[in-house]
Amino acid sequence: MFSYNGKVFKVMEVIGNVCYVNLLWLISSLPIITIPASTSAMLGVMKDFSEGNEPSVSKGFVSHFKKYLKKSSVIGLFQFLIGFVLVVDLQVIWNLEGILQYIMISLIGLLALTFIFMSFYIYPLLVESDMSYRELIKNSFYLSITRPSTPIIILLFISIIVFVSTFIPFLPILCAFSMISFINYYFCKRTITKVKNIVSI
Repeated sequence: MFSYNGKVFKVMEVIGNVCYVNLLWLISSLPIITIPASTSAMLGVMKDFSEGNEPSVSKGFVSHFKKYLKKSSVIGLFQFLIGFVLVVDLQVIWNLEGILQYIMISLIGLLALTFIFMSFYIYPLLVESDMSYRELIKNSFYLSITRPSTPIIILLFISIIVFVSTFIPFLPILCAFSMISFINYYFCKRTITKVKNIVSI
């Protein structure tokens, strides 16, 4: 976005790109059903930045959006259905009584936590490798079980961003979502790289 040399302009370029990607994500997510594809596109742009590839942000975003549209949409649909089932189950369990209620709530809580952890991993895996749906689910589940610290760290950063957003209401429109995307990609990428050296992913 900026073609000038120097550290100051480089910083301005990075800030501008982060805000621009955030805007592109917001616009492309307006139909709601395109949120998974928009998220994959934003992570794809973060991957480009991390690898030193800096094409036009808008062209890169659109390219990744088209590339991951089908697969990410299917993943998003399954996420919605699983989330819906978990919420319905929780409402049913909430009306139970006694020790059975505590056991079932604990079980649903564990399943929900695993589901959230898998959601953090599955999109970085999507943009990192050409995997089938089965491989994406299997590997995101494996990482969620064996490397739960990464999603926990991401959740901590998200909590901080949400907290700051209560004092800076325009932050989500400006750059909050792209910041979360960068954090998600950076930590998951680091974990995926480490695990690749141990097992085949």
